[in-house]
Amino acid sequence: MSDFSGMRRFRAMDYGNGFQLTAVVIVISGVALLAVAAFLVSYAGTRAIAVTAGVSPALAGLYPLIIDAVLVVACVAALALRGAEWWMQTYAWLSVMFMLAVVALVGAVHAAGVSLPHRPTAAVVAVLPWVLFLVGFGLWLSILRHLRTARAEGTSARPHTAAWWPWTTDPDGANATAMSVQPKPVPDAPAAADAAEGVPGSPPEPGMTVPGIVPGI
Repeated sequence: MSDFSGMRRFRAMDYGNGFQLTAVVIVISGVALLAVAAFLVSYAGTRAIAVTAGVSPALAGLYPLIIDAVLVVACVAALALRGAEWWMQTYAWLSVMFMLAVVALVGAVHAAGVSLPHRPTAAVVAVLPWVLFLVGFGLWLSILRHLRTARAEGTSARPHTAAWWPWTTDPDGANATAMSVQPKPVPDAPAAADAAEGVPGSPPEPGMTVPGIVPGI
């Protein structure tokens, strides 16, 4: 009866893990498709505004790529910084919100056909790549600081993330930690008592003094 119930629990656990893995794959695929679709929809508007600001048509196509690349970096950093200090997580999520606001604002301006003044628009378009580079560089430094802190504390990102999460601080260290917390086998009580008294399990040899026994009696 116990073997049957244990097998049933094992099958339920295996089914749960398989379902969770399938759900994760579906969610990741859906988010990736949404990101690609959003990039294709916003590409024309971002490029048109860059051309309006005086950027050459050959270089104007780089602006949608730069914006979407930093958005992807910010989203990945927000996931990688789970469990980090609060200001790192806040910075990552503010970066995500900022990039989404930039993409939405550019798309809204282009769709509404708003006429932008040339000089202010040219100044913003000229400064924007460097601002986005600063945002991405700050996220990179935050991730490096978080990983260094995790190594210093002897912890791994694996216990704080899902099983499918590929970025861990030290997978070998995580496995070693998991093995170190396993319970050690408890020695048999008589054997432990004999070892403590220094008496083996076999009878004492002639001439050996046994504690508690007076010689000659």
